[in-house]
Amino acid sequence: MSFPPPNYHADIDPTGARIKDLRDNGPDGPVVMLNLLKFKESAAYPDGHPNAGISGEAAYDLYEALFTKTVGAVSQAKPLYNGPAMRILAGTQADGDWDRMLIVRYPSRQHFLAMMADETYREGLVHRYAALERTVLLQCGANEVETG
Repeated sequence: MSFPPPNYHADIDPTGARIKDLRDNGPDGPVVMLNLLKFKESAAYPDGHPNAGISGEAAYDLYEALFTKTVGAVSQAKPLYNGPAMRILAGTQADGDWDRMLIVRYPSRQHFLAMMADETYREGLVHRYAALERTVLLQCGANEVETG
């Protein structure tokens, strides 16, 4: 499979320039990625795909299993929160509502980048593209907060 895939969309996945910036200028140590997700009602798979007809959310669940289980040894992704994005309490949101918020911690930016370069992961991007109407992916710091 070539990259970017034929249905690549810069609003769904990071651009090459942003990936290069993360590779060259990212922080040392763990990184956390915040995903805001808006699903398509019905997943938009390529014609003839065996998952045609499932919901966007179900398609995203297939993608999520890919990066946490199938290539988990590469990504070492650890979901910290995976649930509904319920309502805005302050500020505005020009893009409208979100269906889910997913916060994932990686041991390092190299783990995140290695996942993105993994051939199995890249082949599974079909689920992400089929699933999402729109998304925001924010790299965050990975400072631990002590509770007590």
